[in-house]
Amino acid sequence: MQQEQSPFERLRAACVTAPQAAKELLPLIDFLEAFPEQGTEEGLVHLVGITALGMAKSSHGGIWDGSKWLFLRGAAPVDPKNPGPDWLCLPWGHLDAVFGHLVIKVAGQPPALDMLLCVSAPLLAWRRLESLQAGQNRVLALQLSRLNTLFDLTRHFGMEQLESKREVAHHFANTLSGEFMVQKVLVLDVHGAVLAAKGLGALPDSLGEDGLRDLLNAKGLTSSVELRDQDRVHGFVHFAASLKGEMNDDDQLFLQTLLNITSGHLSALELRESRIQSIKHEKDMELARNIQRRILPQRLPEPAGWQCAAASLPFEAVGGDLYDLWVANDTEQGDRLHMLVGDISGKGLPASLMMTQISAFLRVLADRRVGDWGRLAHRLNALMNEVRDRNRYSTLFAASVNPKNGDLRYLNGGHNPPMLVPGDGGPVRRLCATGPVVGLLPEAKFSEGHEAMAPGDVLIAFTDGLVEAEDVGGTELGDDKVIAVAQRHLDSPALEIFERILVEAFGHIKGNGFRDDVTLLVIKRDV
Repeated sequence: MQQEQSPFERLRAACVTAPQAAKELLPLIDFLEAFPEQGTEEGLVHLVGITALGMAKSSHGGIWDGSKWLFLRGAAPVDPKNPGPDWLCLPWGHLDAVFGHLVIKVAGQPPALDMLLCVSAPLLAWRRLESLQAGQNRVLALQLSRLNTLFDLTRHFGMEQLESKREVAHHFANTLSGEFMVQKVLVLDVHGAVLAAKGLGALPDSLGEDGLRDLLNAKGLTSSVELRDQDRVHGFVHFAASLKGEMNDDDQLFLQTLLNITSGHLSALELRESRIQSIKHEKDMELARNIQRRILPQRLPEPAGWQCAAASLPFEAVGGDLYDLWVANDTEQGDRLHMLVGDISGKGLPASLMMTQISAFLRVLADRRVGDWGRLAHRLNALMNEVRDRNRYSTLFAASVNPKNGDLRYLNGGHNPPMLVPGDGGPVRRLCATGPVVGLLPEAKFSEGHEAMAPGDVLIAFTDGLVEAEDVGGTELGDDKVIAVAQRHLDSPALEIFERILVEAFGHIKGNGFRDDVTLLVIKRDV
């Protein structure tokens, strides 16, 4: 039985017996039949070039994209878009996209060339779209995989209650190795004790300076990062180069998130151990020492002419409140003092883990000068919607101030409005919300607010645990008492204003205790 011919074979046979004009379509039929076999854009461009030369019966020509030859055979003109006599230059594009120009040495234009360009251009556009979708699918698959890793890591830390730093470090080393294809990992505490190691063979329990240096050189551990939770350094991670190659920005952000989640859990372990010890000893005295230690500002940045004071008092062993201050370097427009205060929904370890996630994201997103805090909040909101646990979200106040002129730009995502108390005794200005809470509504909109701090002005930011503190009769402290304290002491340093506000709060509750985490930040511009 004779095998049935394909549509291309039947069309080719018809063209052979047709007039000469139809025979000119034979190369186009060959092109259409060969197109599905071209798996790459380069292969398709090559096929178009070969087919065009065949139609023109020429051995000189190619496809020029404006800067280079995508395809070339034989001689090439000096100026491809103006090749001169005996050369043909035809544009090749689809809709508004121009892919290049077909440049061929030929006396006259074969009629089928226009049809070849007309047919092949949408095919190239389709092939590019197909390649883009494939790339997007790969990126999406990687993002989903990394989200699962974050969920697993958070669940592992939160539900399995790892009891030692070595267990936490071992789990982190396994995660780092698996996610980044790193074969050699070393985790040390701040004293050089080995917490975890992979691919390094037998190691001593601790490493001194010389021993660590020799090990890093011998094993090719070329990268080092800190396990840091805000001002607390838990240790260091050293690892070899990834088999995937150099890390990009997304890889760095993911690694920083893993580091901060792990550091947050290490902090949680330390706080839990501290709480257990405080129960065993005299509770009141231990509580007094803890409060005294926490209310003292620790290494807060203070640009020339500015004073800062801040502290956070967690309701439980770990808290969901967040505060941070750092100087964002900008050699072109001048450094800015960045600040943030946040309040995670809920309490305890889950809130603390989300706090470290937000801190990690903000430290990466706002490490340098922020062009628009509203756009930054939109990106942060998208990130938090991907990794947040159930219905957890955060109120957030984030801002930056220019130490030279007092220019203040800020974001208020559903947070208690910070209060700007003028040094000249004028009315208090509240930095009200510029958007909703962060991490709850995927399509939320945010904007940037603007203010200015004159010499002598005081900025007070806090969480609701402060102003909602109740006395024995159930009356809340409220904003007005906080404002009144600041106005009575406008000539005092920031630390004294900070302490007097806390004294007012402790006097109000009269030993009744706070009902929530309490965070307070006071910033003053010198007169």
